[in-house]
Amino acid sequence: MRFIDSVDDYINDFYRAHLMRRFTCDNEKIILGFYRNSDNRPLAFPQSDEILRVFQSTNDEDIWKAWTDSSSKSALPPDFYNDNLKLMMEVMRFDDQACDNGKFHATKSKENKMLEQLRSFDIEKICPNLKNIFVHGNSELPTNEDHNYKRYRDNFVRTLTKHSKKASKYKENHFGYKLIFFVFDETSGVYFEKKFANEKVKVGTVISAKHHFYWADSVFVEAIRNCNADYLIWFKPYNSFVTPLGINDDLPKILIYDVNNLQVDSILYDSHFMISSEV
Repeated sequence: MRFIDSVDDYINDFYRAHLMRRFTCDNEKIILGFYRNSDNRPLAFPQSDEILRVFQSTNDEDIWKAWTDSSSKSALPPDFYNDNLKLMMEVMRFDDQACDNGKFHATKSKENKMLEQLRSFDIEKICPNLKNIFVHGNSELPTNEDHNYKRYRDNFVRTLTKHSKKASKYKENHFGYKLIFFVFDETSGVYFEKKFANEKVKVGTVISAKHHFYWADSVFVEAIRNCNADYLIWFKPYNSFVTPLGINDDLPKILIYDVNNLQVDSILYDSHFMISSEV
């Protein structure tokens, strides 16, 4: 598999691979189908009947049928709306690797190549009942570039800010509806804050560190507070990890915020001390 040689190569590969994207997580309906998996444990701030209504309306298969898909280019945004419940929802994605303001992504460049190969093999003819395709490219980046906390934090803020600027337009299109921001966090692993900044970390080493409670990170919380939505659903399905003692810490995969009644004790983390569980 050849490497991307230029921006033009990346763009051409993207558009060729786009023909396969309806089977991947570039498709909002596939993301929401993944989210509705019953194994995803939710955590809401604060607990309330309204939060429960938002969760059930998006996560229950039967109630979800009442939503209208408006994610096509020809439809008015946001991506989904529910006339019965007077709710609307915009779906967005982010991770800890996208750089240059989201214009380049090393892993997705490799995945575009893989999708292009599958398309060239006429995979749709070979597998006529194909519903989903999951590919995972190897970025071949050094650890700190592959999983970088500052990039993770900044990509979240950038993505949320971009959509918050469109919130007034969403509300014009569906007057009187409550707005949900659905954030698909594709970051794998979790972050820790080391005790010592200059401590070297490599596979097999044991260090003293505290867990990054991403849902309470002060930078993330402030971005949510100012996002102009009524509710925010944070879907982070790939956040489990195993310690050297064999402890598997299965964190909540769904976080739900009542943005207008935000009650979270936030934590300030030092980006210089942050490391990924995926060294």
